[in-house]
Amino acid sequence: MRVIKSFAVSLTLMLACLTAAFAQNQREVSGKVLDAAQQPLVGVAVLVDGTSNGTMTSENGTFSLMVPAGNVTLEVSSLGYATKKVSVPASQASVTIVLEEDNMMLNETVVVGYGTQKKVNLTGAISVVGDKELKDRSSHNLVTMLQGSVPGLNITTQSGNPGSTGKLNIRGFTSINEANPIVMIDGALGDLEDVNPNDVESISVIKDAAAAAVYGARAAYGVILVTTKNGSNEDGKATIRYNGRWGWEEPTTSTNYENRGYWSVYTLDKFWSASETGNYTYYSQEDMLQLLARVNDKTENPDRPWVVKEVRGGREQWVYYCNTDWYHEMFRDQHPVQQQNVSISGGSKNIKYFVSGGYDRQTGVMKAAEPDVFKKYNLRAKIDAKLNRMMRFSNNTSFYSSKYSWIGGDDIQDVYRNLRHNPASLPLFNPDGTGLYSNPMINSKYNVANGRHIIFAMGKHKNYDKKFNFTNTSELVITPVKEFNLTANFTYRKVVRDEMHRQVNVPYGIRPGVTSAYTTGIGEDMLVERNRDYNYLSGNLFGTYEDTFKDAHNLKIMGGVNFETYHYKNVKQTGKNLSDEYLNDFDLVVPDESGATITELSGGQSEYALLGFFARLNYDYKGRYLFETSGRYDGTSRFAKGHRWGFFPSASAGWRVSEEPFFEPLKNVVNNLKLRASFGSLGNQNVSDFAYMRTISLSKIDYTFGEGTSKASKADISAPNSSSLTWETSQQYNVGVDVSMLRSRLDFTAEAYIRDTKNMLVQGNALPSVYGESAPKENSADLRTKGYEVSLGWRDSFQLAGSTFNYSVRGSVSDYVSHITRYANNPDKRLNDYYVGQRIGELWGFVVDGLFATDEEAQDYQANVLDALSLIGTGRMHGGFLAGDLRYVDLDNDQSGPGGINMLSYGSNTVADPGDRKIIGNQLPSLQYGFNLAFDWKGFDVSAFFQGTGNHYWYPAGMNIAFWGPYSYPYVTTFQPRDFMQRVWSEENPDAYYPRARGYSSTGGELKLINTRYLQNIRYLRFKNLTVGYTIPKKLTNAIHVDKIRFYFSGENLAYWSPIKKHTEYLDPESAYRRKTNVDANGVYKNSDTSDAVAYPWQKTFMFGIDITF
Repeated sequence: MRVIKSFAVSLTLMLACLTAAFAQNQREVSGKVLDAAQQPLVGVAVLVDGTSNGTMTSENGTFSLMVPAGNVTLEVSSLGYATKKVSVPASQASVTIVLEEDNMMLNETVVVGYGTQKKVNLTGAISVVGDKELKDRSSHNLVTMLQGSVPGLNITTQSGNPGSTGKLNIRGFTSINEANPIVMIDGALGDLEDVNPNDVESISVIKDAAAAAVYGARAAYGVILVTTKNGSNEDGKATIRYNGRWGWEEPTTSTNYENRGYWSVYTLDKFWSASETGNYTYYSQEDMLQLLARVNDKTENPDRPWVVKEVRGGREQWVYYCNTDWYHEMFRDQHPVQQQNVSISGGSKNIKYFVSGGYDRQTGVMKAAEPDVFKKYNLRAKIDAKLNRMMRFSNNTSFYSSKYSWIGGDDIQDVYRNLRHNPASLPLFNPDGTGLYSNPMINSKYNVANGRHIIFAMGKHKNYDKKFNFTNTSELVITPVKEFNLTANFTYRKVVRDEMHRQVNVPYGIRPGVTSAYTTGIGEDMLVERNRDYNYLSGNLFGTYEDTFKDAHNLKIMGGVNFETYHYKNVKQTGKNLSDEYLNDFDLVVPDESGATITELSGGQSEYALLGFFARLNYDYKGRYLFETSGRYDGTSRFAKGHRWGFFPSASAGWRVSEEPFFEPLKNVVNNLKLRASFGSLGNQNVSDFAYMRTISLSKIDYTFGEGTSKASKADISAPNSSSLTWETSQQYNVGVDVSMLRSRLDFTAEAYIRDTKNMLVQGNALPSVYGESAPKENSADLRTKGYEVSLGWRDSFQLAGSTFNYSVRGSVSDYVSHITRYANNPDKRLNDYYVGQRIGELWGFVVDGLFATDEEAQDYQANVLDALSLIGTGRMHGGFLAGDLRYVDLDNDQSGPGGINMLSYGSNTVADPGDRKIIGNQLPSLQYGFNLAFDWKGFDVSAFFQGTGNHYWYPAGMNIAFWGPYSYPYVTTFQPRDFMQRVWSEENPDAYYPRARGYSSTGGELKLINTRYLQNIRYLRFKNLTVGYTIPKKLTNAIHVDKIRFYFSGENLAYWSPIKKHTEYLDPESAYRRKTNVDANGVYKNSDTSDAVAYPWQKTFMFGIDITF
């Protein structure tokens, strides 16, 4: 005990001595922090420079801080003010510090067409995404990175395969015709998905006509300007940055499909027999008992073999009792991905350079002999040299190359469309190694998996899709005087797309010792190659004059000329019957059994030219009253003489209320307030290159004449054209407000707009039937779109544990609605065409108020209340309406049936008489939103981004297996949801969501009619990205002569929440698509297209990376 007391006393004395010594090496510095108006600033961070020792100012702007004895330097920082370093001599104990407003935000520039502008002076609708928002995202292309980041920029995806991208749209439905925003990369037309995200400095999304008018004919539906990084002029110092990340991807939805042979066969036969005669499979009752005995066997038990050889019908065959997980035999869930990027930048007073390279590899889900793999390479080299006092020359060269290779059909979606007729009871291969195809255990009209599993295993059905993109821009800027410069640039861009598809005969086994080969369709021995070559030339010459008069009048004038030419050529060659299955070359094509050498060659080419004169004038008075006007006079070869030229003007104005003298008392709260409005007119030249001409095409007919096997040729002339075909125009009105408050901690932007799309090209009045041609297109339809956009952000910092904790929150939301305002060719307002007053995206459907409880109720309803069977048909409704079938509701009380009974009908298929239909929803995802949360502290940084859509509705296509399961085609068992029968109506399960089991019901039965019960709300909220990083302290990296080392994790598409999850976990809401939108005469979607069946699954990404800067 004495020892412990002695130790405690000694320790106390030692700590006291250390404290005294430490106190002698410390001193207290106090002071006050003021703004330029001598007002105290609250919450200002005051730190000893180079350390985490600091404090924050109090309500009256004062602070007190213990600092080392001797001279010290304080770093003083606050959001909205320029950071200041103040030296405090050892003899000084108190200091007063004045912070100046940070003019960086006031001087921040935004890239606009043919120049830049100060952000505070913008009068148009432009949103900017910087490189910080894109940094370290694990998404594979810029398109998907931008999803949800910009209000009014809508991005939709249609597949999840490697290399897939999204479709861009600015401010909603733009035109009946295809109308996408143009993408300009460093001033030249380009593809957004081909840009390396690590090269991007900023992206300006131009949304209104005032800002886009200088692009004229191409900019009716918005412009996306991508500016890539430049070198720096840090006295010759080179900066090298490496960013590498590795990880994996996996589907966003469940892949837990039915893999138990018993339930797979039971479900298939139950649905099949409800609409066909007999069962689909040839499993006997004894066979079903054998399957049931194995239902829980995840692997084959020697006591219960999965394949048995028996003699049936006098012939030896295999009988299969398997529990095959067909999905995971064909596809993998987790698959590797990696991205590598390196850049070198630097320069001196007279020259700057930037060089970068990127590599991205995605391995896909297919478990073939070779997996599907997408690889892309990026290379960019930029140099900017000052030639003399007046001239500066720059060159920007970019190279992109990608290749997607896979085993299977000529379309990556082929295996998903054709993987059918393979219940889980069947294996992929027989005991002798032959693949199953024509098989005695299933309906003889069909073949197991359509042979796709054999094709995967063979690995000879090779395909690839290559893209090559080379772009070079050279620019010369001459500045004879400070106020004026002249810019001339020229761009050459070449894009080459190459495809190759090879297929060979497919062997298979039928019975023990009996084999055959599949030699037609995908089993035909054939090689197809296609080459598409695009050449684009563009030149610009423009001058810019900028000056300030009397320190109040700021004037900027820009004007110039632009020309573009575009040439496209397509060549396709086909050869059949090659002498070798492993080599792919047309020299290997040999005569077939008839002695004929079968090769085919086809192709075509096209071109267009554009010439435009443009100008823009900007004026502001003391940065207070802002005015801009611009215009472009465009001529295009895509229209006939007399209709080629169009003038597209715009004007906008802004008032920075915060710069008024009367607003001065509020500046401490509201530091920027700007009101703005704009109007402009733009043209759309998105028609085919020779739309105004009647063209002649050559093709083969299916007959031969005389000797030989060559088919005869024929010539066809296209449908007549309107002689007055001309520009589709877009007139746009925009108003907006920009607000920054609390020293720019809080910022708010709101926009409202109207876009009138006029003279849309649509089918004109029908020609007399004796003419034998479809109606020519005419400029005879108009559309109005109205919408709004709101963006709100907050950012701030405070001291936490001696270090600055920075955080930010930002959210945005946008919505729109579009209506047809003129449509000359549908005065009766038929529902199978556009009509005046139609809201784009509206869904007309029938009302279903439940399922019939008993057969008697169903038959009485059909006989005495509403005859729905006449409309649906009896082909897939064996026995008529029964318990568990849909109870449709009569809306029009037409009493047109026998004895005055109501008939379920389409009526006259017009707005005035839609029959028993009404508008039940809208399918456009018009409401879109996104929000981001981020913070950094003590080297740690976290960013979380969420993106989503509001209510929009979708009625699944009849072939959509992920939703309908066996109600579609019962034999698509690979993608049959597990335990699906638990959700199917039966007498024991009367509250089930789905009706009674009927195969083909969604393609030809009661479910083919769009109705309220199965209309899906596919709004969603997606956890789009999570990035977590840690930066090694600088004092450690400096020791090894490295500027920065950061480790991080980045995840993409990590989770989603949607009402559709209540009914299926096998369908990502973004994949709720209809690839085919053909409608029948009643305006009803055709339900039998296989492209709407199943698609390559959407993916979520997990990646770990390192970022090193030297």
